Amino acid sequence: MADYLAQRGDLAAGAGELAGLFREPTLQEQFGQAGKQLLLVVGMELLRRHTRPAGR
Repeated sequence: MADYLAQRGDLAAGAGELAGLFREPTLQEQFGQAGKQLLLVVGMELLRRHTRPAGR
């Protein structure tokens, strides 16, 4: 991970119009992604409980 962070500027410089892929995500983007992941995990847990046989 440290290698990538050290090279990120060089990668962005060589990526042309795709340079945005190497930028640091904003705090808002990180918060939104964490919320999506939380909803996914909660939804999967609810589905798992719902589809589990009654005897277990």
